[in-house]
Amino acid sequence: MRRSKIISDGPDKNIASGKRSELLAAEFLIDQGCYVYSPFIEQGPVDLVALDQTGTFHYFDVKTLSRRSDGTIISRTLTDLQHKLGIQLLYVCLDTGQVHKYPHQFPRDVVPKQSAQNAGNRRFSGVKPATISELLHPESLPTVQSSPEES
Repeated sequence: MRRSKIISDGPDKNIASGKRSELLAAEFLIDQGCYVYSPFIEQGPVDLVALDQTGTFHYFDVKTLSRRSDGTIISRTLTDLQHKLGIQLLYVCLDTGQVHKYPHQFPRDVVPKQSAQNAGNRRFSGVKPATISELLHPESLPTVQSSPEES
């Protein structure tokens, strides 16, 4: 028989970890100069929406970093709907507070013997995707520093 949850049980650990990850990711994006929005509906394809300084919207699904027993990172995949919407994965390490865009750049405590196989679900065709900083702060085109009045 399943007993009812009572207040002294505290929050569900998985839900609490997920919410902590979302808050840390939001803090990181705010520190990058973005406005950050969170949907009202908890179950959806997007966890955070960021509006960068150029007026571009970025959609993120936030995942709490998990490791296998050998120390390798468990990579998550986007759903077909998330791919269609252009959603990106953000990974958060609750131990260190680090936030990285997929594919993540977390340090590995254990170097996996088959790292190429463990990265097999990365769908970026060998081209290194932009980091969060590169995504949110793309290098602007060079501009001419002199004004027409000076000529």
